Amino acid sequence: MMHRDDRLRSTRRSYTYYPMDDPVITERMQAAVPVEGYYTYLLFQDLDHVFPYGVGRSSPRVQIVGPDAEHASPLIAASLSERSFPSLDEAVRKFVSSTAQYLVFGGSCTYEIDYLYPADTDSDDEPVAFGLELIQPGTLGTRDGAPIQYVLPSISETHDSTGLSYVTLDPSTLVVFTLPRDLVTPVRTLIEFLMTANGERRKEFELTLQSTRETTPYNFSAHQREKGRLFAEVTQPIGWNVRDSFKDDQLEPFSVWRQIRFLEFKVIVRDSIIEQLNTAIGQVGKRMGFSASITVTGVPTLSDVQQAKDDFRNGVRGLGALATATI
Repeated sequence: MMHRDDRLRSTRRSYTYYPMDDPVITERMQAAVPVEGYYTYLLFQDLDHVFPYGVGRSSPRVQIVGPDAEHASPLIAASLSERSFPSLDEAVRKFVSSTAQYLVFGGSCTYEIDYLYPADTDSDDEPVAFGLELIQPGTLGTRDGAPIQYVLPSISETHDSTGLSYVTLDPSTLVVFTLPRDLVTPVRTLIEFLMTANGERRKEFELTLQSTRETTPYNFSAHQREKGRLFAEVTQPIGWNVRDSFKDDQLEPFSVWRQIRFLEFKVIVRDSIIEQLNTAIGQVGKRMGFSASITVTGVPTLSDVQQAKDDFRNGVRGLGALATATI
């Protein structure tokens, strides 16, 4: 949520809120981004590095380019930041990484373009600023084909046939971010698997505890080997290694290759989000009269990933050097 200036009038229709005392909306929100649980939360944390912080490499640098870059740069930085004096680098990093988390766990996420005008005018002809406001996952819906947001009764007295309160949204101001199409199915399968694995952890603990007290057919080592095999199979499309939780039966080359694949996944998701963000900025620019876009340097690229793959196959760089390059 961008920092609000009281001197500006907002066109925003959506709301950001905590679903206090509303179990239905709480359940919708939790189901939309199911991060609760050991394995899902590990992945959620690791996705915070889709856009790197810069540790171990030259710091990422975000630039605004285009004919109106100088004019647009502070507008774009302010639109993505909660700070009074926003940093473009920090704002873009946070936006990309948080959007990646929403996409991996929810499949898509929607932002509302909030056009801002001087508070002392009623004209909507010339916005002086804008914001990109996340519509909280799980609160977006439709009514008669039009977008709505489910909210607390204290926000709106309008409700649907189930009794849920809602506000109407302007479809022309909504921007939907999605995963690349070829990642949708494997990522959905991964999240479903991790949610199941979360639920099995307590059973595993009980079986292990029981086996320490009496003779049982349960074999912890065999269970871990089978569990590691299943995790390796389901995480293969993105290369995530579950924080090396199952590396005992993995050779180092396999582990390093997975690190390269996970870096590739993060680069693909990052580049896709920035491309979609630039599309949204282009939409705003048409309304506000500027032409500009975001570019990023100092981060791993798909060319870097391909070079790492080639070096791995040809033995040009050692496994240690390759592993370091993926951090």
